[in-house]
Amino acid sequence: MRYFVMEGLGTVLLPPAPKGENPEVVLASDLGRFGEVDYDLRHELISNRLKMVIEHYLPRFDFQPLVYLDIEKQEQAVFWRFRPIQYTDYQATFRNDGIISGISFPNNYAPVIFTARSPRGVRSIVVRIAVAESVLRRCILGVKFTKLNDN
Repeated sequence: MRYFVMEGLGTVLLPPAPKGENPEVVLASDLGRFGEVDYDLRHELISNRLKMVIEHYLPRFDFQPLVYLDIEKQEQAVFWRFRPIQYTDYQATFRNDGIISGISFPNNYAPVIFTARSPRGVRSIVVRIAVAESVLRRCILGVKFTKLNDN
């Protein structure tokens, strides 16, 4: 089975949500640029478009909503917190920046989408080829996939 690491392009980043109790509403302005991003790895947020694709592969995943609200223009942009389960039954190699670069599974089974953590604490979201192809067919913005080598 071929796997890919899902990475953000980092061209447009969402404003940070305040730290603390994971607020559901964040006041923001100029929501026009929010349509240019579907994935923000830094804040673990995905757009509604990307969420609909991922729901096909993780039907019972508990997505947490985060609404950016522009009170002056009476506009809103909805994003979803996305941190898939952490899976540990694999052997991996990592790039210098801590992102996973190669993976193998001793029991030939792994979830469709999961989080792999490097020894440096860097989290990578790993997806099967079917997920990557589904996302790319829908022209989702701000996301790229890097093929993982088989170890």
